[in-house]
Amino acid sequence: MVPAEKEKTLRKLVEIFLEENKKLNLSAYRTEENCWIGNVLDSLAFLDMNFSHHDIRCLSILDIGIGGGFPLLPLAISLPNVQFTGIDSTRKKIDAVQRIVHAMNLNNVTLKWQRAEEHKTHYDIVLARAVAPLKKLLPLAAPLAKPDGHLVFWKSMHIDNELKESEPIQRKLGCVLIDKHVYELPEDGACPPELCEAERRWGKRQLLIFTVAAPAES
Repeated sequence: MVPAEKEKTLRKLVEIFLEENKKLNLSAYRTEENCWIGNVLDSLAFLDMNFSHHDIRCLSILDIGIGGGFPLLPLAISLPNVQFTGIDSTRKKIDAVQRIVHAMNLNNVTLKWQRAEEHKTHYDIVLARAVAPLKKLLPLAAPLAKPDGHLVFWKSMHIDNELKESEPIQRKLGCVLIDKHVYELPEDGACPPELCEAERRWGKRQLLIFTVAAPAES
């Protein structure tokens, strides 16, 4: 899952992130191995996606609700020729991630202190990880995608009800679920005990991929 030539840089990211995490509590993953598995490897599941009809180097990618910088930062490191934008409504989080971006010398990342509803630029791909249930997330993300753009959401395996509840919103916004990419995180690290039982298991997770077309309803 990790490009061999990028692992050293990604490990450095973990080191710098954990120092910031001590100041601001950006993530429940407070040890190197937990952060590596739960944040970095989880973020890099995106690299398994096939956007064969696009040149990945030409894509514009937005991460909404960046939190501590995942999946934004691992993907920016792994795809240095892609331009990434990250937005978050919490200034302290933006400032913390900006310090990490500066320390890592990442020139392909732009950060904005902004709510998703206030952001006006459109992107080829809009990402969201641990932001909101689909019925709330889709109205935030879909307007920020270009026509025929993609939405990619990190989710657990237990979201049947969440998907069902979001169907009217999907139709209204012209969002079509085109793929579920299931992946599995390695079991060689112990999850943080303060997380709920479901979150403490690494195991299988999935990316939901939507396309955004013309709305079916006005």
